[in-house]
Amino acid sequence: MDTELRYHTLSITVYDRDKVYRKVGELLHDFADAILLRVGYPVENENAAIIFLILKMTGDEVGALSGRLGQLESVNVKVSTLKI
Repeated sequence: MDTELRYHTLSITVYDRDKVYRKVGELLHDFADAILLRVGYPVENENAAIIFLILKMTGDEVGALSGRLGQLESVNVKVSTLKI
């Protein structure tokens, strides 16, 4: 179990906004207390979006969030843990 709070970056690519954007928003809302920065860029003509997050949470929490996001169809997730 990783219970130490650390900084993480999370990039989310949504390939079908119409299908999953609401679900992505709901999941991010569930973890809102740990989100330090959220930047979103809609690619409207492609029905896609890119979301970048800076998080402060445990490794277990970032694993839970990225795992739940990654299970959504049309969503790709990349996580990086900062060594600070």
